[in-house]
Amino acid sequence: MSTAARKSSRHHYHRGNVREDLIAVGKEILESENLTALTLRRLTREIGVNPTNFYNHFPNMDYLFAAIKVDGFTELLRRSRKATEDYSSKPEALRALFREYIFFAIKKPNLYRLMFDYYLDFDDHQELKEITDQAMSDVVELLYGTDIFDSSDALSFYKSHPMAVACWSTMHGLTHILIGRQIKLKTKSRKEVGEFADSIVDVLLDGVLDRFRRSAGSRNKAR
Repeated sequence: MSTAARKSSRHHYHRGNVREDLIAVGKEILESENLTALTLRRLTREIGVNPTNFYNHFPNMDYLFAAIKVDGFTELLRRSRKATEDYSSKPEALRALFREYIFFAIKKPNLYRLMFDYYLDFDDHQELKEITDQAMSDVVELLYGTDIFDSSDALSFYKSHPMAVACWSTMHGLTHILIGRQIKLKTKSRKEVGEFADSIVDVLLDGVLDRFRRSAGSRNKAR
């Protein structure tokens, strides 16, 4: 039994935190093994409760996965906001965002895969929808200077705000290449990840900065 599981099994009845233990130990199993290892029976055995007790907290495993995804996005948002808060220029903030996003995924690849690759219907998981919308809103605000993301008609929004799609798809695609070990970093240190991410972001920024300049020029002419 894992360290977290041993700790949780000693006190969950007294503190009434079975739900939190299910999420915490679920994340631990996910990262130390993989998603297929994260079964209801394995999870409840790890924290020392009857399998039927699981249903007092989640209707099924998808709802547990949704809760783990929410936890993951919450952590990613916290880390990315902290990483970008000290930068006043868009290029530097964008570099910081890329570095933190990629470093998060490299350190927690299975959590990242669950967050982005395991599909759940937002109609059944409103909290998950809200946190993923907020993640995209942060990218949009960084690029456009205001929180204008509209998830009610996402396709139309992306068509009219292509920089958001370009940045997101580059960041997401590069991250999958790295955690899939199609490109193998030597140390996976923050320094190495940052230098590699910056080299890719600089290529993207050539196009993004050109759009920034043209957009500013159009506004000046309009005046």
